[in-house]
Amino acid sequence: MAEGAPTGPLRLAEVLGTLSLATDLANAQPSEDGLRIALLASRLAVDEPASVRHEVFWTGLLRYLGCNGFAVEDAAYASGDDVGLRAAFIPIDFGRPQEFIGAVLRDVGKGAPPLQRAAGVLKLLADPGAGKAHAHAQCDAAVHCGKRLGMPEGVLRALSQADERYDGRGVPLGLTGGALSLAQRYVEAARIGVVYNALGGPSRAAAELRRRSGGHLDPTIVARFEADAPALCTGLDQSSVWDDFLACEPGVWLVDEQGLGRLFEAFALMADLKSGYFSGHSTGVAALARAAALAQGLRPEDADLLAHAALLHDIGRVAVPTGLWDKPAPLTASEWERVHLHSYYTDRVLRRSPALARHADIAGRAHERADGSGYHRGERDSTAFVRLLAAADTYHACGEPRAYRPALDGAAARKVLLDEVARGRLDRAAVDAVLAAAGAQPAPAASLPAGLTERELEVLRLVVLGLSNKEIGKRLGISPRTVQHHTIHIYGKSGVKSRGGVALWAVEQGLFGAAPRP
Repeated sequence: MAEGAPTGPLRLAEVLGTLSLATDLANAQPSEDGLRIALLASRLAVDEPASVRHEVFWTGLLRYLGCNGFAVEDAAYASGDDVGLRAAFIPIDFGRPQEFIGAVLRDVGKGAPPLQRAAGVLKLLADPGAGKAHAHAQCDAAVHCGKRLGMPEGVLRALSQADERYDGRGVPLGLTGGALSLAQRYVEAARIGVVYNALGGPSRAAAELRRRSGGHLDPTIVARFEADAPALCTGLDQSSVWDDFLACEPGVWLVDEQGLGRLFEAFALMADLKSGYFSGHSTGVAALARAAALAQGLRPEDADLLAHAALLHDIGRVAVPTGLWDKPAPLTASEWERVHLHSYYTDRVLRRSPALARHADIAGRAHERADGSGYHRGERDSTAFVRLLAAADTYHACGEPRAYRPALDGAAARKVLLDEVARGRLDRAAVDAVLAAAGAQPAPAASLPAGLTERELEVLRLVVLGLSNKEIGKRLGISPRTVQHHTIHIYGKSGVKSRGGVALWAVEQGLFGAAPRP
């Protein structure tokens, strides 16, 4: 076994509680925001049957699991800053148009050049379907990733209703009252309670819930909160609620070492939704790194550890605005600094739990280089795990398109790796193992899934990047109307209703994630 490997099953709450810190980063919320929502929702639901408390706990923790499902579109509205847009909207009561408009004018795209910001704000205000599209995307992503986590049907149902309201004015379905999951109603009250408790304590939270009673929130649950707000909010203002969070789990759910891969894959998919250019990246790097480890003679259990770390090596990307990842022009020095921080965020998230420290030791060093020129530590010395991950990540990224360049073919990607070896940045043995593994990949499937045509696959790849019908038509030499026709077929065949949902479906079907053959 790898050094430091756990000797028995882990608590699922500890693993997912750790990984949920990434959703806090994605929304620019205080660390452990998801933990606080789960904790407060569980306190509110304490008198409910065990089955309901179970759903409430996991729905609260995973409330923002789908937050990156609309990241590309959010970035287009907010001058590239999707993180800032989501942070601005979290406290807003969308049943009050003046609050929404105020937040848009005050916060969306803040700090961008005036004309650029004005264009994005006008685009958002002029799009009556933006809220519904955002909800579809978030729900598609949350449910897809929730299934990968093995969440029960009640939790998936609640996640699919994340943006609904008690009065029926929510999105995407406009469900009302008792048609809403009970878990969703508890979690929405807790979510607002956590936000406003941080702003002004239990009395401020109670006042805000009272204001939303019967509109956004279930009046019965609001009354429960008002009756005991100080006790319900006890400890929420502490720097960490980790121990209280674990203590409130309604029954301990364990996961073994083999099950960790499924959990990590769900959060890898969540992180890769950050940009259409990243679709299939983390899962593809993990598969390539594992194959390279076996080719180099590592034990299967060590290859599995490397693959698990590789799934999470870019989870910190969620903290960096999508506009930087999708920028077609060279980044400025300050923008590079923000990009380089993503490996620090990866390391910070994973180190919250001692059980994931060995994954952090690998994933948090994916961008280090042998000559010390990497980031975020600038280390020279590394383990075989880190050297293999660095080579696999570099090679796989070369085969993916980026906003500033097309995807490289296998020969060009191979040359990049060998040039990196010559410069002393990558390890030759690790590079040889990665190239051997890439060359041994199985041939792609002979037919496309769900009856997709070759033309629909071309359109799908560009839809995932976030291009408009007009932009796709220009690239493919067809009319925007024809693009729309193909897009309707793609959504129908994939069974989802959003660009992010299509991206997740395509990764699941193997349409993204394969490394080029050298």
